[in-house]
Amino acid sequence: MTIRKLRIIEFLIIGLAMGVVEDLIAIKSATGVEIDFGVFWIAFLVAFPFAILSELVVDHPNFWKKTLRFLRIEIKEVEKKL
Repeated sequence: MTIRKLRIIEFLIIGLAMGVVEDLIAIKSATGVEIDFGVFWIAFLVAFPFAILSELVVDHPNFWKKTLRFLRIEIKEVEKKL
C-alpha cells in the first residue's frame, strides 16, 4: 500500500469518522436531540473541512518545513529551542 493511500485512509477514519462522532456526541449532550440523518449530515458537513485541514494539510510531511520557511524561521533555531 502506498503512502498516499494510507494518508487517504487516515483522513477517512481519523479525520472524518472521529470528527463526526465527536460532533454527534457534542450535539447530543448539549441539545438532547435525537440523532437522525439530518443531524448526522450537519455533523458531517462541519467535520469535513476540519478533517481536510488537520489530516491532509497539517499532517503533510513537508507542511512545517514550508510554513517555517515562509515565516523565515530557520528550522535549526526551532530545533535548538526544543
